[in-house]
Amino acid sequence: MDTFSTLAKANPIKNQKNRISEEFASFGAIHLKNTSLEKSTNFWTKIVGMKLRKSTENSAEFGTETKTLVVVHQTAKTPFKKGYSGIYHFAIHAPNKGEFARMLHRLHDNYYPYSPVDHTMSKSLYLDDPDGINVEFTLETPERFKKVISDGGIKIEDATGNILGASVYLDLDKILENLENKDLDKPLSKHTYIGHLHLYANNVQKANAFYKKLGFTQFNNFPEFMFADLGAGGPYQHRLAMNSWHGMEKPLAPADHAGMAHFQLNYSTKEKLSEALNNVTVFEEKNGSYCVYDPTGNKLLLTIE
Repeated sequence: MDTFSTLAKANPIKNQKNRISEEFASFGAIHLKNTSLEKSTNFWTKIVGMKLRKSTENSAEFGTETKTLVVVHQTAKTPFKKGYSGIYHFAIHAPNKGEFARMLHRLHDNYYPYSPVDHTMSKSLYLDDPDGINVEFTLETPERFKKVISDGGIKIEDATGNILGASVYLDLDKILENLENKDLDKPLSKHTYIGHLHLYANNVQKANAFYKKLGFTQFNNFPEFMFADLGAGGPYQHRLAMNSWHGMEKPLAPADHAGMAHFQLNYSTKEKLSEALNNVTVFEEKNGSYCVYDPTGNKLLLTIE
């Protein structure tokens, strides 16, 4: 039996911003390729609740009152198609139970389809953007989690000793008990953030080794399940994940397919960034950011927070 346990026991009412303050880096904006800026704008503002921060004829930035979380580029000619490496999904993390409940309330108010899942370490709502790119709304709950068990399939032991499936049904009524503000004209909280990224990798072990060079620490590594994930130093350890469930050695989708263009990783200190650049050795500097590619071919920009 392989087990991976978290040593940190987080206070469930502790602000998520404080939870991640000890981490070596955080995600900046996710850049997407989409087929229609009009449809994307409706999705990110009306369905997700983000603020339109800036727009041009072919691109738009969405986020909170204070920061950009998603940038859409109208460069795709065809919707997202499965079977390629690249983005699996990325997650918008709510800072507290009330804001997570408001995310759910907004989906109900707009009759937008989604899948609710309880992962024990987090509570999640999965939905697709207009081009079929999967987006996750997440509330981090690492205080409920004890360890992962991989004997005979992946299971979770929670903090009280119960053995659960890795993905079980999320009790939506309990989520909505925390709904305090039903005002959907108000955008997402300024403390909302990109909290994790999950990739289709053409080779999980190579991708896993690469991201450890950037500073991520191993949480789970299950070659038998073609899956690995890593943390960034805090109690919530599922910051970056990768799988090959779409097939080994699959290429990235063609450039004109909807999907992820690149993502940004913001380092907490100059020293941590320098260490990562020394480890990867191959990079291109531009305007204070450093462009690197993971073994699958995903583009990411490394910079200082």
